[in-house]
Amino acid sequence: MTSSAPTRAAPLLEVTDLAKRFTLKGTRTVLRAVDGVSFTLARGDTLGIVGESGCGKSTLGRLLLRLIEPTEGSVRFMGREVTLLPAEPLRQMRRHMQMVFQDPLASLDPRLRIGALLEEPLVIHGIGTPAERRAAVAELLTTVGLPADAAQRFPHEFSGGQRQRICIARALALSPELIVADEPVSALDVSIQSQILNLLGDLKRSRGLTYVFISHNLAVVKYVSDVVAVMYLGRIVETGRAEDVFARPLHPYTQALLAAIPEPDPTRARAAGPALSGELPAPDRMPDGCRFHPRCPHATDRCRTEAPRPVSVARGDAGVAHVVECHLHG
Repeated sequence: MTSSAPTRAAPLLEVTDLAKRFTLKGTRTVLRAVDGVSFTLARGDTLGIVGESGCGKSTLGRLLLRLIEPTEGSVRFMGREVTLLPAEPLRQMRRHMQMVFQDPLASLDPRLRIGALLEEPLVIHGIGTPAERRAAVAELLTTVGLPADAAQRFPHEFSGGQRQRICIARALALSPELIVADEPVSALDVSIQSQILNLLGDLKRSRGLTYVFISHNLAVVKYVSDVVAVMYLGRIVETGRAEDVFARPLHPYTQALLAAIPEPDPTRARAAGPALSGELPAPDRMPDGCRFHPRCPHATDRCRTEAPRPVSVARGDAGVAHVVECHLHG
């Protein structure tokens, strides 16, 4: 009798060659906001997506939930192709995938009390009686650290951190499997940021949640993520387990981002690599070859003419490969 190797569970989320192009109104100018992104995300993990403003992070997050339609590519969630779902099956699928936005005040209807805002997803999906829904709202508020009587108040009566807790409660209302969090703490004070991050961590452990966490803050991404994807001009240029990417960054862009992190202790060594220089090119004028080559200190003639392919450099913990798009490694 021979023993077989254990099979790895299918990923909760599989993204293949996902792209989104926008055409400027009245012109033929095409903006490639997301351009051929691929990754997988295991159930219970947190994927941190990091990069400069304008790199396509938020657009990618909305594509995952099909809040905007992709130009091409595949998004498979719980084994189903999201991009091909008709309206009603897509509405049902969204019970299992929710989003927390960057600005909590802008994402809450100022005319509705908090109780109505939290009850609305349950009403839309026909879940529970009115009494059961009111009880569910009280439980959701308690879960995110707010009193049950907060249901009677309006969004403007809360602080920024409290409003973000309300948005998290609303995302939890339908007991989703996946939450896409788009810069959920960037608009908050530092002390409040840590409270929200700890809340998200507690919810992940108690509810078995899977997160896609979008941020430009490397320290936050390092704190919350199991896997990190570094984006530049619509492409993922490096991905791997968080500890691998932060300890051994392979792409010059990742190295430059880490080198730019302020180090308050002068006795500690800074991250290796030159600081990032230059500005992102205009989105309608993508460089030929490697998109990072105009800002890369290691650029060669090959970089200026030939786009690099993803190369698996090493396989880290839990079987997650450390992958980089750079001619220096392939």
